[in-house]
Amino acid sequence: MKLFAFANQKGGVGKTTLAVHMAIHAHNMGFRTLLVDLDQQGSATFLATGDGDRHQTMDGTALDLWYPDRKIPVQTSPIFGFDFLQASAGLDAVDDDAAAAVLALRRLDTLEKADEGPGAFYHLVVVDCPPAPGVRQVAPLLIADKHIAPVTPDALGTQGLLSLVQTYTGHIRPDNPKLEFKVLINRVKANSATNLTIASALLEGFPDWVMPHQLYEREDVRKGLRLGKPYWEACRDDAQRDAWYQTFYSLLQDVPDDEDNPDSREVQEPDDAEEILTKQREGGEQ
Repeated sequence: MKLFAFANQKGGVGKTTLAVHMAIHAHNMGFRTLLVDLDQQGSATFLATGDGDRHQTMDGTALDLWYPDRKIPVQTSPIFGFDFLQASAGLDAVDDDAAAAVLALRRLDTLEKADEGPGAFYHLVVVDCPPAPGVRQVAPLLIADKHIAPVTPDALGTQGLLSLVQTYTGHIRPDNPKLEFKVLINRVKANSATNLTIASALLEGFPDWVMPHQLYEREDVRKGLRLGKPYWEACRDDAQRDAWYQTFYSLLQDVPDDEDNPDSREVQEPDDAEEILTKQREGGEQ
């Protein structure tokens, strides 16, 4: 099992949208995929279900990971088909103990996909971390295989990246030497010379960390999700369609399946996605 943590210490960088796209792509490629929403705002839960109030509960959520006597309440996204652990508005209750959070997340190591029988462990767990630095951001990084850090190519984005690098090199990597740090430049404004210059400078300055594809700011990114599609299936820009697809395809390259054989993977599609998407669109944006 591989664990990818999407985390940044700045909001508004598209972290949740990218985490959900990662889960969609892995699922569509046939990997047993689990999305864990640790952000109490519940945006990933909303995108996975179409229900903007679903996280307003303490029952049957990711909080149950912290209680060893509770069953892990895995659900299946009725829109996209991947499994997920939903957020709870009360997740901040566990923010006082990093060691307990690590133990809680370690329960995912041996979690089996219920509808596939014994031994069907998840190939990939995607964690959507909250934007504020704290236990629910740090603990996943202490056990993750990849830390994907979305950044915007502007002054605030680069300032946030500096803070991330300091945290990664000074606090996380010494305790988790296997962790691979990847910076994903997101929400680039195509008509901004400053954005384009900063994006190029980041790639040139940190070639080992910064992913080569730059994802542009597009109104139809979230629109695609509301239609039940990843952006590369809804995008009309050939270059951006390729950039989005290749970004998530490349992240999956070292995630093995049962026999490391793509032909052995099967994808189950949800039955009632269209009805839920219609209700989600009628309810407006979040």
